[in-house]
Amino acid sequence: MSLTAVFEPVEGGWTQARFEELPEVVTAGETLDEARALLGDALREYLLSLSQDARPLPLPEDAIRERFDLELAGLRGKSPS
Repeated sequence: MSLTAVFEPVEGGWTQARFEELPEVVTAGETLDEARALLGDALREYLLSLSQDARPLPLPEDAIRERFDLELAGLRGKSPS
C-alpha cells in the first residue's frame, strides 16, 4: 500500500500530519519526526477499525503516492494503550 503523507505547520509550532487519500487519518506532533510516527500509529488504528467493521479501504486510482512502510503484524484484536 502506498499513501501520500502531508505535513503542515500548525499553531504553537506543531506539525499536522495526514494522508491525502485518507482524510479520516490525521494527527499532530511537536516535531516532524513525532508527527510522522504518530501518523503511522493513526493509520494502524484506522486500518484496524476498518478490518473490525469489515469496511473496504477507499483509495482513488489517480492519487500521487509516496511510499510509507507500515508493520501491521500482531495488531489484530489489540486495543490502544
